[in-house]
Amino acid sequence: MILTGEKVKVRNLSRQDIPLLVKWKNDPEIADLVRGGPINTTFEMECRRFEKSLSEYDTMRMIIETLSRKPIGFISLGEIDRENRKAEVGMLIGEKEFWDQGYGTDSLITLLDYLFREKCLNRVGLEVFEYNTRAKKAYEKIGFTVEGLQRKGLFRKNAFYDVYLMGILREDFEAVHNKRHQNKNTGVR
Repeated sequence: MILTGEKVKVRNLSRQDIPLLVKWKNDPEIADLVRGGPINTTFEMECRRFEKSLSEYDTMRMIIETLSRKPIGFISLGEIDRENRKAEVGMLIGEKEFWDQGYGTDSLITLLDYLFREKCLNRVGLEVFEYNTRAKKAYEKIGFTVEGLQRKGLFRKNAFYDVYLMGILREDFEAVHNKRHQNKNTGVR
């Protein structure tokens, strides 16, 4: 599967991508933003995770690439509940020179468009730490709303931080992004 957005392509993870996952996840700055602390993964661990994901029906793991096919990040969909038409998403832009340029936003919009229009999901949720204000702002721009709060749900660097629980419904996404979808169908950007 390859999904094409305005700035990115989102495609299935392959074995060749595993060294990138190890590099990105072991970066302390990235790990702090997506996990709240060290991830400490290895090539062997990621190989096992990749093999396991091939047989899981409730998980999708994908690579984010620029339109020129340079891998820059990772996006995963977990807890896919087809009966209730919902899932949880997580992502990271691992190549820091691509931060703050809209690549993460475009990849999430591209994936949501696919999930809501093609897979008929009704809800997608995520978690974001209170100190990751850049991500929270991007999610809100896409149409996610804060649905709940885990007060002091993360312990990091000898302090507790809140964890925002955010979600977006298909109707919310369509209200914000309908024009983009119409322009995509007519060839207008």
